[in-house]
Parts: sequence; C-alpha cells; structure tokens
Amino acid sequence: MHSILRHILFLLPFFTIAQAIFAQADSTLAPYFIIDSIHIEGNKRTKTFIIERELDFKVGDTVLTKNIESRLQRTQNRLFNTSLFLETTTQLVSTNAIHKTVKVTVRERYYTYIVPIIGLADRNFNEWWVQRNHNLNRLDAGLYFLQKNMRGRNESMKIKVEFGFTKKAEFTYTIPYLTKSRKLGLIYYIGYILNKQVAYNTIENKLFYIESSAFIRERFGTGITFTYRSKFYLEHQLGATYYNNAIGDTVAQLNPTYFSEGRTRQEYISLKYSLIKDHRDIRYYPLKGTYIRFDAEQMGLGINKDISLTSFKGEISIYKPIKKRFNIAGTVKGKVSTPVQQPYFNQRGLGYDKEAVSGYEQYVIDGQKYILSKINFRFKLLDWNVPLHDFPDERFSKIPLKVFLKAYMDMGYVWDNRTTMYAQGNRHYANTYLPGGGIGFDVVTYYDFVVRVEYSVNRDLQSGIFINFKAGI
Repeated sequence: MHSILRHILFLLPFFTIAQAIFAQADSTLAPYFIIDSIHIEGNKRTKTFIIERELDFKVGDTVLTKNIESRLQRTQNRLFNTSLFLETTTQLVSTNAIHKTVKVTVRERYYTYIVPIIGLADRNFNEWWVQRNHNLNRLDAGLYFLQKNMRGRNESMKIKVEFGFTKKAEFTYTIPYLTKSRKLGLIYYIGYILNKQVAYNTIENKLFYIESSAFIRERFGTGITFTYRSKFYLEHQLGATYYNNAIGDTVAQLNPTYFSEGRTRQEYISLKYSLIKDHRDIRYYPLKGTYIRFDAEQMGLGINKDISLTSFKGEISIYKPIKKRFNIAGTVKGKVSTPVQQPYFNQRGLGYDKEAVSGYEQYVIDGQKYILSKINFRFKLLDWNVPLHDFPDERFSKIPLKVFLKAYMDMGYVWDNRTTMYAQGNRHYANTYLPGGGIGFDVVTYYDFVVRVEYSVNRDLQSGIFINFKAGI
C-alpha cells in the first residue's frame, strides 16, 4: 500500500504539469464565436430563404465553442431532411479568433419525375408473392408525376394515374410556407379510385376477395390539411377530408358489416389532428434521435348515420448509436378506437402498411385496439460511394450505398371485442400475444430508397423471407 502511494506521489507533479500545458493550449481557443455572416452556395433553384429557414444560426448570434459542432451537424441534417438536396455540408470559416462565417453548401436533386408505376393490387409484396402466386394480372400500371421544389419554395405537386388492375387518379399539392413567418402551410388532396376486386372479409386472418368484370367499389376523397411548424422539430397538422364510397350489392351481401347494416354507400367527413415531434438525424433511415407522434381522428360528424368512429394513435421511437458501426432502434406504437362495432372497411388493426409484426406479413389482425413494439440491433456492414466517372450529370456522379445487417424482435397484441359471425375469421391471432423476429439486412441508397430483406419467424414457427421497401422503424 505504501509502495503504491509513493508511486502516486511521484507521478503527481507530471500530471500537474501536463494539465497546465493542456489548459494553456485550450486557452488559445475563444470560449465563444460571433457569427458575422452566412454564406450559402449550390442552390441553383432553391430560394435562399428556404435554406435559411433550416439554419441553427443567424447573423449576430453568439455561439459557445463547445456547442458549435453539434449545431453545424443539426443544420446539415435539417437541410438534408427537406428532401431537396443530395448532399449538404456546413462549416465554420474563420475571420479572426472570435468572428466567424458559416458556409453552407448544398447539391440539389432532380425535382421533376415522370415514373412508370408497376404496383400491386394486394396489401403488400409478400401477400402478392405467396397468396396470389405472384400473378402478373394483379399488377397495377400507370404513371407517377412529381414536381418538387416548385417556384424554388419547396412546394410539391404529385399526380398519380393508374389504369391496370385498379383505376386511380390522385392529385396532391403541398405548400409548406403560406406566410412570411414560414410556419403555416397547406396540403390539398383529391382522389378517385375504382376497383374490380375487393377484400370483403377476413378469414383465417387473411383477406378474402371477390372479383367482378365490372367495378364493385368506388372511392372518392378530397380534403385540406393545415400544417403549423412552430419550432424546428415540432409540427401540428389539422385537416378535414370528405369521403364518398360505394360498393356493389354482392359485397354488401357477402359481408353486411362492410359499411355496416348492409349499406352500399358510405359518406362522411373526417377531422384529424396530428402532433409530430421529430428529432431524427436522417428521417428516411435514422440512426440517432427520437420521433414522437400523436393522432386523433373523428370519422363522421353526426350529419348522417353512415359512420361515427373515434380513434387515437400514438408512437414513440428512439434511435441510439452504440459504437462506431453499431446502433439500436426501438419503437412502441398503439391505437385505441371506439365503438366496438365498426364498419369492416374502416377498422384497422395490425398487418396494414407499416403496422405489422415481423413474421406475420401474410396475415391481418383486425381490432379496435392494438399495441406494437419493435427493437432492431443494426451493424453497418458497408458504407460506399460508388463513383460514376463517365456520367455527365454531377447529381449522379456517385451513388451512396449503405448496407446494414440486423437482428430484430417484435411483439404485438390486438384487441377485437366483436361478437358477430363476421369476426370469426379473425380469432386465431386476435386477443393473444404475437411475438416475432429474425435477421436480415437493409440496403439504403439514393433518393430515400430503402430495401429490407428479412428472414422472420412467428409464434407458430412459420418462417420465410420477406421483402419490404420502407424502413422498419
């Protein structure tokens, strides 16, 4: 013990001298910077004020030296998350020890697309491949026109036309900033869809369809949503949408609960409020940050008796780096809706869109309430920038490519309290725990494109390879 103490006392002067040297070196750095100017370059089409809206600085700001790197990175991520740019960089340029210039460099994307649509009439790729025997007659063909960054103000116009298995025409126009404060925005939508095939019921937790040579379902919707981005990471949305839906007599006969009480037409107005708090670093495939969302919706305002359905949905997702190449992502989301007896067409549990438990991609579980949790452990296997030396357009001079290996575990539960005979085909997976999980990899590349290839197992030890085209969390 005395020997150890003597060694510590012997080394103490050296530690003291080293600390003094490093303290002297650090003292050469000013404790704060003053932003004298902001220089923006690379925006050929995008208005400067659109970029300035995302900056974490303004001219005249005093910034603590210890905070400067994190604020530069936040600005860079915000600009990238506008989906206007392929690359964004922010850096500090010295004028002197105290006064600095923030230099922002962006590389713009293509903003005009006319893309052929090859879509699926089914719920997802896995259902089409397995249950429908990847029948090519069930493909939807069409055109998708997207004009982003209209007038250089980050406005977008989307037109989708399909003329294959499903007939569809949809138009969406988004204006993120209506006022000089750049907080209030607007989204307008109108759509008309015709179907010759309709999923009329759930049997053995699978959708069962009826098909006709004539159209047996017609859907029309139009609405407007106001957005209010009060802070950088906080947004409120309030919208009203009018719906007018109709089905053929055969659908109503097969399932009188489709629109309830054997109706063949459903007309109502929906009011929806959303609160979104988004602190993710990169939205389409985040590795760091948090995401919180709350939705409240009222379908039907008592004007008619077609529908009166109230629902609340919530989501909390967390993304955290563990080491240089390792990260973990987790989410918990849920829904509560009332009353118990709801139109089959409007009732949604798990198995629709992204609300699915891994390993149950072939199934739907209808219900009035559900909870879903997911956790992913991911390892960045590849992070390449593939050069295209002979490509004439600089926007495609290199292709970013990232590949993540992952292991994942899911847990879901759906409450279905219906007592009608039309709920019997939902019994196997409703009102019981739904564990699932597996291993797989994610491929992430240009223009927010993600491909997930996963080998999953469910509680019945059914397994398979599933392909999806959105991030799982």
